[in-house]
Amino acid sequence: MHAFFEARQEPFSIHRSKGLTFPLHLHPQLELFLVLSGSSSVTVRGQTKVLEPGTLAVIFPNQVHGYTALEPQTEAALLVCDLFYTGGYGETLLRSHPEDPFLPKERVHPNIPFALREMEKEGGQRHNPVFGPLVQLMLARVLPELSLARNLAADRRELTYQISYYVGEHFREPLTLGELARELGMNKYHLSHVFSEKMGQSFPAYLSRIRLSRACSALAETNHSVTQIAEECGFESQRSFFRVFQQQMGTTPLQYRRAAQAVTEISSQREG
Repeated sequence: MHAFFEARQEPFSIHRSKGLTFPLHLHPQLELFLVLSGSSSVTVRGQTKVLEPGTLAVIFPNQVHGYTALEPQTEAALLVCDLFYTGGYGETLLRSHPEDPFLPKERVHPNIPFALREMEKEGGQRHNPVFGPLVQLMLARVLPELSLARNLAADRRELTYQISYYVGEHFREPLTLGELARELGMNKYHLSHVFSEKMGQSFPAYLSRIRLSRACSALAETNHSVTQIAEECGFESQRSFFRVFQQQMGTTPLQYRRAAQAVTEISSQREG
């Protein structure tokens, strides 16, 4: 498969697409594609399927995928987001892939279109404390429906896999670009160029996003203190944690925790 690497600048995007046709590509973000009307031919990791309304395509990070609208008015909800919105699911998303990435309508939980609609209502701005909890709610419903396979060593010949795997294992440590370069057998200046040209961000920014994804999960799923979470996720101090969190999420850690709890409560009420 010939595909290009898409270096996306925005960390979060939610919109409705009409007649989407896009060639094979990959990127380090999670992508969800829910057909609303018409039909679309979707390819993910070499598998191609015609999706009808209500069908969901689940694209894990760094998986080659592409779209071909089969009708001019085909409409779909498209979500693309960085892994810090996925919380504790980030490690699973980086290390595995769905054997079948397509979920038929009858296996798409009502929480999924609900969450997509709520994010559309909120708008596409990344600084919104409800986005992370809503993304994680969808993953909580999607992942049990998928049979996951471990990414093979052959997959990790792609440099982005090697980077994501090592950083995922060592993000709690005071990791540096030089250390990562030594582990990958590369010159650190060349690796810095790879980050800026291929991954669309610097190494510190990438590492910060991985740490932030784990912190978001801990805030939503545990009662650990903010100080403890900052330390467990590799931030050098509570002050730096607050600064990064506010910059990336547009809210404070405690406000994020309250929003996550509110989303969980709404979901429980809908199911009740």
